[in-house]
Amino acid sequence: MVKVHKNFDKVPNILKSSNRKKAFNKNIISKKYNDKSNLYKVADVQNELAKIYYFKCAYCEKDIRNEDKHIEHYRPKSRYYWLAYSWDNLLLSCGKCNRFKGAKFLTKKSSNLYANESFNDIHNLGFKYDLEEYPMIINPEKDDVLEDIIFDKNAIISSNNERVQYTIDEACNLNNNQLIEERIKIFNAFKRRVVKHLYKKSFQGLESEVESFIEECSIESDFYAFRYFILNNIELFFENSVIAKITSKVVTQIVSNEVEKTDAKD
Repeated sequence: MVKVHKNFDKVPNILKSSNRKKAFNKNIISKKYNDKSNLYKVADVQNELAKIYYFKCAYCEKDIRNEDKHIEHYRPKSRYYWLAYSWDNLLLSCGKCNRFKGAKFLTKKSSNLYANESFNDIHNLGFKYDLEEYPMIINPEKDDVLEDIIFDKNAIISSNNERVQYTIDEACNLNNNQLIEERIKIFNAFKRRVVKHLYKKSFQGLESEVESFIEECSIESDFYAFRYFILNNIELFFENSVIAKITSKVVTQIVSNEVEKTDAKD
C-alpha cells in the first residue's frame, strides 16, 4: 500500500465513452450495478493502471506481471454503483487481495448515497467522499503511509496507524503465509550474501551487495515497503550483533555518500 502517483485529470478516454455513459445511466435507473459486460475491465484501463502501479498489487505490493491483474474498485461497485467507471475509484490489485477485500468498505462516518452526480462528475468524487466518510481502508493513490508501516524480523507487517492496521488485517489479509514467505525470501537472500562476504572478509564485496540492495529499494520494486524498512532497521533483522552493526554502518555510509552527490549536483 505504498503511495503511487495517478493523474486524476488524465482519465482514459474509454471511461468517458458513450457506452460507459449508457451503462452509468442504466446503473442509476436500477439503483445498483447492472453491467454484465463489466465495461470498466478493458485493456486501456488495465494497461494505464499497470504503469501507475509498476505492475504491482496496490495493497500487498506483489509483482503481478505474470499473474491475473484485477481492476479493483476502492469503493465497491456493489454499493457505489455510480462509481463503477470512476477513474479515481479504480486500482490495480492481485486476485487474492481483490477477493479478500470483496465489498468491504468500513467508514467512520455515514456512507455516501447517490446524490444526482452526473456522468461527467464521477472521476473526481473520491476526495470529497473521503472527507465526508472517513474510510478505514488505505487508498495508495491518496494516502502516504510508508512511515507508518512496521515489520518484525519474520516479515510480519503491522502498524500503529489504525487505518493501516485495518487494511492489513481486515481488508486485505496482508499477513497470509504466501506473502510472509515472499517477503522473508528477500531478506534471507540479502543476508546470505552479506554473511558470505563478511566471513571472507571481503568488505568491497559487502559494499557492492549493500549498494545493489539499496538500488533495488525502489518504488518500482516488489515489496518496496519491506525493503525500505529493512534498510532503516538493519539491526532488527541480523541476529549477529557484530554483522548487524557492520552492515548498518555500510548502509549509512552509502546513503550518506549518495545524498552528498545529489546535493553537489544541485
